[in-house]
Amino acid sequence: MFEKKPSYTPTEAKRAYEQLDRLVAKKTINPRQASAYRRHIASRVQIALKPFYTAQAARRAKAEIVRLTEAGTLTMKSAAAYRAHITKRTRAA
Repeated sequence: MFEKKPSYTPTEAKRAYEQLDRLVAKKTINPRQASAYRRHIASRVQIALKPFYTAQAARRAKAEIVRLTEAGTLTMKSAAAYRAHITKRTRAA
C-alpha cells in the first residue's frame, strides 16, 4: 500500500506521485484514494529556503518553483509564498 510521511522534499513528492500512479494502474487503490493521497503530499512538500539569494540564484529558484507547480508538487498558494520569500531576500549585484 502507500505509506504517508509527515513531510516531503520535491523529489520525494515526485516519487510518491509515480508510486500512486502505479498503484492505480494495478488497481491496488482507486483513483479517488490516490487523489486524497496527492492532496496529502501537496500540503506537506517542503523546500529548503536560504537566508539570502544572488540574482542568478533567485532566477534558478523561481524557475524550479514554476516546474514544481506545473508538475503538481506545489500548490499555487505555496508557490506564491516561496516566490515572495525569494524576492524579499534577493540581493542586487
